[in-house]
Amino acid sequence: MFDKHRQRRVIYNDDADQRYAQFSASYGYDITDEQSFINARTTPTFNTHVDTYVWCVGNGADPPWGAVGHSIHPCLGSNERAADVIVAACHAQGMEVWGSLRMNDIHDSFMAASLAETSEPIKAEHPEYLLAPERNRDLPRELIEQHLWSALNFARPEVRRYRLDYIERNAAAHDFDGYELDFTRFVWCFPPGQERECAPLMTDLISQARARLNAIGARRQRPYTFAVHVLDSPEVSLNLGLDVEAWLQEGLIDVLVVGLGYMPYVLRLDEWLALGRRYGVPVYPSVNTNTYTGWWKEHFQSVAAFQEAVRASSAHFWQQGADGLYLFNLFCQEDRRLGPMSADDLYRPLNEIGDPSLLVGLDKLYAIQPTADSGFCQQGSEAAPLPIVLDQVERKLPLHVGPDGGDPHARWTLHILTTGGSDIAPVWLRLNHTLLPEPTREGQWYRLSVPPDVLRPGANQLTIWCQADATATADPLIVHRVFAAAEYGGAV
Repeated sequence: MFDKHRQRRVIYNDDADQRYAQFSASYGYDITDEQSFINARTTPTFNTHVDTYVWCVGNGADPPWGAVGHSIHPCLGSNERAADVIVAACHAQGMEVWGSLRMNDIHDSFMAASLAETSEPIKAEHPEYLLAPERNRDLPRELIEQHLWSALNFARPEVRRYRLDYIERNAAAHDFDGYELDFTRFVWCFPPGQERECAPLMTDLISQARARLNAIGARRQRPYTFAVHVLDSPEVSLNLGLDVEAWLQEGLIDVLVVGLGYMPYVLRLDEWLALGRRYGVPVYPSVNTNTYTGWWKEHFQSVAAFQEAVRASSAHFWQQGADGLYLFNLFCQEDRRLGPMSADDLYRPLNEIGDPSLLVGLDKLYAIQPTADSGFCQQGSEAAPLPIVLDQVERKLPLHVGPDGGDPHARWTLHILTTGGSDIAPVWLRLNHTLLPEPTREGQWYRLSVPPDVLRPGANQLTIWCQADATATADPLIVHRVFAAAEYGGAV
């Protein structure tokens, strides 16, 4: 029996695709029996900082994802058995387990050629339940509307009943200790422009889900934890139809998971924490490790950079007062199409990030990110500060770091990724009103060492400008990314 209000150091989300043979192959898993299935992704979380294991039950289709082209391992036999095997293995280790439902998954919007091929049969059976007509598939990819042809419309009572019935049926079928509704996969639930107007409808769904889960807990004579995973700020969430404060006011949720995780340094964790404290609900920011794939593969060509980025965002969240961390997509780095990364390298953060004292003195990689990192779900994120075009006026950029900012043992280096510009037009930077040494240029990168005692923990102000008039320059200098590396003896 697990207390709803217990502190969890790390909550680990497993998207459960290893149960399918073709996905296991891409990860290099050799699954031949139930134990090898557990060992593939779950055993590495045992005896680490992971206190809660989250098993993705799918997208609400039965079977998950409609099972189109998905062949479950014969040793498991069924999706139901796969979930039960994971729950039993985690319980044997004293770990809490939640089911997690993706409330409106639209991977099929860019993978399916028609409604008949989407991953939730109800979409083809009832196209009137969707946010947009099938012809939207032919719109330009850069339009959000291009994705809405496979998104369910929660303004319709039939859709809300369909989801609630699945939640109740799935939660009752497994020995989960809690259940999470994931609104970050993906962020659209209502017709564009009507989201705030429709927010009470989602509040009613949350209330009904709470009542149904309470009934399951009562039958089992133990608490049943209810968690929701929402967007990057209370306002962004409300603008997309999620009135999270109303849910908190009505005492409907036990745990609040926040952020898509793509833009950790613009996440309004301060606002989420203020809400959580007001209503006595713990807040766990999402550390989405897919954010750092390009960092270690493209920009630094070093597995160490991946680990340093995970540590950095974790230290940043602890610095702000997070109740713990929610780890998302860690296992993706094991996918041979992305790496692969060794298991030791991949899972090392599980023994580091759940205790802020253990992060002291470890190399980290902080960043100021471009809006492109938020992907096509940018409506679920706060505004990003980059990219910017430089001219002769100082441009202010927020640089957030953890406690390392005040550590005299940390050596700091700034790495600025740019395009355009001229070698004869100097670039200048100022950090917390201190003019920095002129950076060196290496191709698209500007680099410089930060003098001691300039950075501070938490929020810092970095300004950058150049000796050029952007309006009179054919090829202006554009800043795309800024990395701040804290080193304690190793190199990024």
